[in-house]
Amino acid sequence: MPIYTYRCSACGHEFERLVRSGTSVACPDCDGRKLERLMSLPARPAGAAAPADYSRLGPPSAGGCCGGGCHSHNH
Repeated sequence: MPIYTYRCSACGHEFERLVRSGTSVACPDCDGRKLERLMSLPARPAGAAAPADYSRLGPPSAGGCCGGGCHSHNH
């Protein structure tokens, strides 16, 4: 039973809902049914002591698409 984040197209309200199979979701503010499901970050596992490390996401720190080592094009 995942929790999804939605944005209502009618009023712009963002909200979260626990969605079970066959659940019909509507905006709690305006009862709108035209909703956009938004991307959410996953929750950290229970009991995890250290915060998530996102430093390795994105392009390589050396620059370029391959860190400058592919030699197939100029960086």
